[in-house]
Amino acid sequence: MSGLIGKPRIGVIGVGWIGYRHAKYCASNANCELVGISDPGPVASKVAAELGVPSFGSVDDLLDRARPDGVIISTPTQLHLETVGAALKRGVAVLIEKPIADTVADARMLVELAKRNDTPILVGHHRRHNSAVKATRELLNAGEIGRLLAVNVLWAVKKPDDYFDVSWRREKGAGPVLINLIHEIDLLRHLCGEIETVSAIVSSEGRGNSVEDPVVAMLKFNSGAIGTITASDASPAPWSWDSTTGENPLIYQGRENAFRFLGSKGSLEFPDLFIWRYVDQKKPGWLAPISRESRIIQQNEAYIAQLDHFCRVIQREELPLIDGEDGLSTLAATLSIHKAAEAGLLVNP
Repeated sequence: MSGLIGKPRIGVIGVGWIGYRHAKYCASNANCELVGISDPGPVASKVAAELGVPSFGSVDDLLDRARPDGVIISTPTQLHLETVGAALKRGVAVLIEKPIADTVADARMLVELAKRNDTPILVGHHRRHNSAVKATRELLNAGEIGRLLAVNVLWAVKKPDDYFDVSWRREKGAGPVLINLIHEIDLLRHLCGEIETVSAIVSSEGRGNSVEDPVVAMLKFNSGAIGTITASDASPAPWSWDSTTGENPLIYQGRENAFRFLGSKGSLEFPDLFIWRYVDQKKPGWLAPISRESRIIQQNEAYIAQLDHFCRVIQREELPLIDGEDGLSTLAATLSIHKAAEAGLLVNP
């Protein structure tokens, strides 16, 4: 049961590109009230004025003066431990942009702190709130393509050269594995089950920076299925979630599916939900005619669905879809790509 009277009061900490987007969603959502933002940069006052809310110079000021019921945290990952900790110690629910932390140790500290303060963490792996993801999970669990045998993910874009003018984006820890592929890893855990082992090869041939590019990872799931991920942020290509779904309007919009699930009775392209099966299921075989079935679903806006869910989490009406433990598991599996590449061995997340 909720202990709140009225709709939850939400603050936004960090108003870069994604934080600004969160703040705008809060300001226009009838299920919550935006009560302030906090960001040390000069853009904070402009965003606050645009949205008609106060701007606070520090996280503590926002928490103590605006007294939100929940906060959305979009700060750099290395600040998550301090910022999330400040909210949890005050009993303020947290929606934290992925990853939950930059190290497994820090993530565990946040999970334990949330438990001690009986305060929920929702990790912002927003794609799980997408209607195509929900439909795919139901389809796979129902066995519509039979037993899952393998999955292939291809993620390729070319980030503009000036993206790397910011020095930290050229340093280890800021490459496509932790910034981008963590989304793919989280979806694979959600759709295929827990990851048992990881092996990987990384290179810096794409740009010559300290960060990895390209990347190839091979996964084995507890179910026995296997998977591969090939990724690069230095190659002009249409194969990415953002390009196919239109989630980021600034990225080229194509219709090339980046995921392929291979089952014993059929296969599935995702996120467009094309199912491939033999026309005559009683006589399957590569010489037989094969058909493609398109599943039509009602598209939604994942960030808005995530915010609505967060409001219900604050009200204690729902448990977090991706809690701290879940976010920790995705972080550990993602970091295993680096560990496996460095060790040249199979790694258990």
